[in-house]
Amino acid sequence: MDVDAIQPGRDFRKAIHENVGGCSVLLAVMGPDWLDTKDTSGVRRLENENDYVRLEIAVALKRDIPVVPVLVRGGRMPKADQLPEELRELAYRNSVELTHARWKSDVQVLIRALAPYMCKTDSPMGDSVRQQPVAGAAPVPAPVRTPAPVVIDEVTIARVSRELAFYIGPIAELVVKRAAKRCGSLAEICDLAAQEIEGASDRTKFLAACRR
Repeated sequence: MDVDAIQPGRDFRKAIHENVGGCSVLLAVMGPDWLDTKDTSGVRRLENENDYVRLEIAVALKRDIPVVPVLVRGGRMPKADQLPEELRELAYRNSVELTHARWKSDVQVLIRALAPYMCKTDSPMGDSVRQQPVAGAAPVPAPVRTPAPVVIDEVTIARVSRELAFYIGPIAELVVKRAAKRCGSLAEICDLAAQEIEGASDRTKFLAACRR
């Protein structure tokens, strides 16, 4: 937390500028009261130019750092006219929703959305930074080249999606389509999709129906 990371006597505004400036991506976590939360004076916190959350998001937007709104507990995206001028660009950023009922699937969607930002290799030291071994860590295996995925027809994708939806709900179609892009066979698609199902018994039933 910033209360530990920012040293006493430092200008917290400068510290935030430095820390956010080093980010590859910033997550703006929004609950149902995010927009209208007030301080002890009864003033909306987003109207305070020194509010930590406002500062962090504003810095990221100004520096063109990707900002991903993450909606939790039923939070909703704010409209541009509900935000201070320096935060209005936030209203146009695509969001990701994390729900209690489909937490595992939703988190996987968020992880996949963040992957392109976390894989950038534009460090001033290049790839050598990522290739240095960590003391005490196991050797990093060489990347495995996987065969190009085969094309799975839409009828099969729709069928597998219906089977999976019985266990995880409407997000099943998205899960199956993404699995189809990564996998080389129907069996692999079914195995990957089955990871989204919590119970072992339900996974077994799904796999049996999926591979028919």
